Amino acid sequence: MVELNGTLLIQILNFIILVAILGHFAYKPMMKVMEDRKNRIQNDLDSAKASKEAAESLKVEYEKQLKAAQIEAQDIVSKAVKEAQAAAQAQIDAAHAAIESEKENATRQIERERKDALEDLKREVASLSCDIAAKIISKQMTPDENNRLIQESIAKLDAKDAGK
Repeated sequence: MVELNGTLLIQILNFIILVAILGHFAYKPMMKVMEDRKNRIQNDLDSAKASKEAAESLKVEYEKQLKAAQIEAQDIVSKAVKEAQAAAQAQIDAAHAAIESEKENATRQIERERKDALEDLKREVASLSCDIAAKIISKQMTPDENNRLIQESIAKLDAKDAGK
């Protein structure tokens, strides 16, 4: 069995004093350090959680802005394409109008030159006809008779042209 002598009591008393001294000088400061560390870690975790939430909200906001920017860019591209097509069509229409105008001018000029050539030809034919007729008839015609014959020849030529 266990003997109860004085050394056992002194050892128990030494143990209790040691626990009291350790509790006062070591346990309380160690618990304070542990509590401070626990609080610091909790603060760091809370801060990290808040930073993560802030980052997530920024990410969502940036994604919204990016999507809006993409839509705006697409609108700008579409608008530019439409404007380019409109400008190209306007240039094509202007070119067609210029071609039509030149064509009409050329047609009028050709018609005018044809009429001038026809008039010159009529005068030449009438003059040659009178000269030939004068030589055939061997008589000298008066200017009045000459003009009358020219007018009749022109009228006959006009009648032939109208019959074409």
